Amino acid sequence: MYYKTQLLKEHSKANTNLIAKQIGNNAEEFNKIIEIIYNQEAPLPQRAAWLLATVNQKHPALLTPYIPQFIETIQKFKIDGIKRHILLVLASQVIPQPLQAKLIDICFEFILSPSEAVAVKVHAMQIIANLAKQYPPLKGELKSVINQQLPKSTAAFSARAKRILKEME
Repeated sequence: MYYKTQLLKEHSKANTNLIAKQIGNNAEEFNKIIEIIYNQEAPLPQRAAWLLATVNQKHPALLTPYIPQFIETIQKFKIDGIKRHILLVLASQVIPQPLQAKLIDICFEFILSPSEAVAVKVHAMQIIANLAKQYPPLKGELKSVINQQLPKSTAAFSARAKRILKEME
């Protein structure tokens, strides 16, 4: 399957599922999607990024080798959809210990940034909450940041924040 052509054909869940099915559990084919995300012009990268979450649902091991790259590059992306899907994947993956501190810092920056999209902030909160299970002192810091952000947040942020706060009790 020629992925660039297919991605440009239609931006839909059905098309994303079709491409994900074609990729299956094939690492070489999946790498072609990574190449599109990092090396093509819009709208291809954001459409390809949607595939990250879709493939991650059935074949999470395909994404594991890319975790360091995602963490190193996520702040360079200007398109919210790419960041959102990368963070969604990172929220469901086991983060290697040497990369955890960097990812935590990035996620706090995203949450505190007034210009980040709500979905980016929500997934960043979830990543920190997940890592706080290993590092309980993070809970206090995350609670403080969430409470600071709540008065100026959207309904989506508030809903996830309340769920995360309840999980951390």
